[in-house]
Amino acid sequence: MTLVWLVVWFIADRIGGREPLELEPVNLWTGLLVLAIALDLSAAHAGRGARR
Repeated sequence: MTLVWLVVWFIADRIGGREPLELEPVNLWTGLLVLAIALDLSAAHAGRGARR
């Protein structure tokens, strides 16, 4: 998921206007990056807890 985000952001940054990743205030691209990382980590965590 994070790699997909990276590809989409890179293409959008090259085709559209320059949009830096800002943390204060958090812009859309930074928020989506945090979401992608959280989804990746939660999927890895959920996969480990299912086995007994």
